[in-house]
Amino acid sequence: MGPYGTNTQAVRRFLQRFAALDTRQWEEAAATFEALERTPQFVAADRTLGLAIERADLVAARDAVLGPLLQLVRPSDGDAASPHPVAPAALAALLALVARDALDGPTFATLYRPFDALVPLDALGPGGT
Repeated sequence: MGPYGTNTQAVRRFLQRFAALDTRQWEEAAATFEALERTPQFVAADRTLGLAIERADLVAARDAVLGPLLQLVRPSDGDAASPHPVAPAALAALLALVARDALDGPTFATLYRPFDALVPLDALGPGGT
């Protein structure tokens, strides 16, 4: 098992594909996430995700994914206090991948939704689908 749990390979591929997206695609994911996070469905999925990470002992994997994500979303001037607005959407998708084996299908789909078209699950290989 790698640093991101049993789905390390899918997490790494997501990070690679996420880094290759352009600014417009990041803004699209951020806008989708902004609308989604206000829904009861997302609130429930987010709560379920937190519980699943704790119960499946994935806290270290959760923490490990933060560093690579912050490196990608930090502005070029290095201001870590103001990451790109896509950061919460990417974090939700990454954590859903980390905890995928502990989540039901609808919960995973809700958390991953901003990246459905931008980083399709079948592009992540084993552990992604």
